Amino acid sequence: MFTELRMKLTRINIAVMALLCFLLLGGTYLMMEAVIFNQSQQMLQLITSDAAATNSVSATANSTNSNHHTSLYFYLKLDSAGNIIEHSSDIPNNIDTKQLSVLAQHLSQEGPRGEIDLHDTAYSYLITPPSSPNAEQILAFVSVDRDKNILHFLLLTLTTLGIIYLIIAYFASRYLANRALQPIIQSWHRQQDFVADASHELRTPLAVIQTNLELVQGNGEETVASQKKWLSYIDFEVKRLTQLINDLLFLARADSNQHVLDLKEFSLTSALQMTVESFQPLATKQQVELTFSSPPNILMLGDENKLRQLLVILLDNALKHTPAQGKIFVHLQQQNGNTLIQVRDTGEGISPEHLPHLFDRFYRADKARSKQTGGSGLGLAIAEGIVKGHQGNIKVDSKLGQGTFFTITLPNSFV
Repeated sequence: MFTELRMKLTRINIAVMALLCFLLLGGTYLMMEAVIFNQSQQMLQLITSDAAATNSVSATANSTNSNHHTSLYFYLKLDSAGNIIEHSSDIPNNIDTKQLSVLAQHLSQEGPRGEIDLHDTAYSYLITPPSSPNAEQILAFVSVDRDKNILHFLLLTLTTLGIIYLIIAYFASRYLANRALQPIIQSWHRQQDFVADASHELRTPLAVIQTNLELVQGNGEETVASQKKWLSYIDFEVKRLTQLINDLLFLARADSNQHVLDLKEFSLTSALQMTVESFQPLATKQQVELTFSSPPNILMLGDENKLRQLLVILLDNALKHTPAQGKIFVHLQQQNGNTLIQVRDTGEGISPEHLPHLFDRFYRADKARSKQTGGSGLGLAIAEGIVKGHQGNIKVDSKLGQGTFFTITLPNSFV
């Protein structure tokens, strides 16, 4: 699938680059052709003007060509009958006057300007009509061989450059296609892993529910009270399944930017303090010291419930991984126009190889312990989603045997 998509992107890139190359090089050639054509036409105008004003074209202009087989330019003066009555002195020596007479009469019928070949030499010509019925007519010629050679060389050069450009464009397109597909491939693999992990997580509570239902149905003569054990298992797994589905729904909405935050200004100090206090009994039971510090009444624009959920996730993880006699510190402060929430524990810490994947969905640094504590591996992914929803960032620093330090940076206001 990705190979076909890569080739399609490559073909599209090459087609776009080839079109741009054609427009650029073709435009360059046409522009140079127009410039050279205008120069030859200006030269013809100059020759006819000089011929009309004098008896010959400037001698210095053609003196360098008097010994050549062909001339760069020359002119003819014709009477009303089309006979040559005067011509410049530098007519090509391989053309006689009879040929010129026939040529002049032929060109008079063709049109006022054009291009002809005289003995393997290309000339552009211009016929100036007589000002009166008995006035003379001027026929000027300019050699365009040199111009054609220049254009031919230019065309060859541009074609070569175009081929080289397309070869480079092919490899560049392959590279760009690979770069463009990398996020898609990563997203695809993440989606596949997400679906597989979600299916695995959903399968377990469903299997438990099904097993316990079979036990209840197999003892149809029993009372509800006698089946309370199995029904409580079903109730527990249904609640767990409901929470798991809600977590997956939250992450799906966060991915598609459909999650709507309930923004309002509230006291972040009070909200976090209440959350910490709700964990005090559990911390005391586990013989863990839990403290909270903050300047008085820090206000913030945000979703109070989501930010409390964020702290619940971090405190829950901290309590799970902090042994007895350990400490957990929650600190709130404002710094450089931002609000910082810091959660630090003196627990077991996290290995360096796990840190880059800590916020991945369904990722568990200690899978065995996660199964014992009932974790699904979605908590930190949800925490990251909440922080990003508030346009903030979350980072973690941890050392084995020394503890873990989470830092959440939230802007005081955002759009």
